[in-house]
Amino acid sequence: MAEDLALRYLQGQKLTLLERNFRSRFGEIDLIMRENHTIIFVEVRARKTNAFMHPVESVNSTKRAKIRKTSQVFMQKNNTLARFDLRFDVVALTGGEARGMKIEWLKAAF
Repeated sequence: MAEDLALRYLQGQKLTLLERNFRSRFGEIDLIMRENHTIIFVEVRARKTNAFMHPVESVNSTKRAKIRKTSQVFMQKNNTLARFDLRFDVVALTGGEARGMKIEWLKAAF
């Protein structure tokens, strides 16, 4: 559900979906999007509340390293995209219901 909301939000911002839930032996990338000449690797994080920890804070150094390694695998498999710039974003969703969720898009989060 959170990924669906994040995807719709990003598509509403004129990004194009390249792949969803891309997996490698290193980990998984929730969404891989394209914006002009940039490939964006998106980690989606959802929490009912951010009182304890903001969703972005849960993307720790271990998770970031897994995403980076997985992005390298994606780029090797899609070498026609080699000329594109790369970016790592986080989409954080907080709130209980889909209608009441707050969406924050952090570009170049790491």
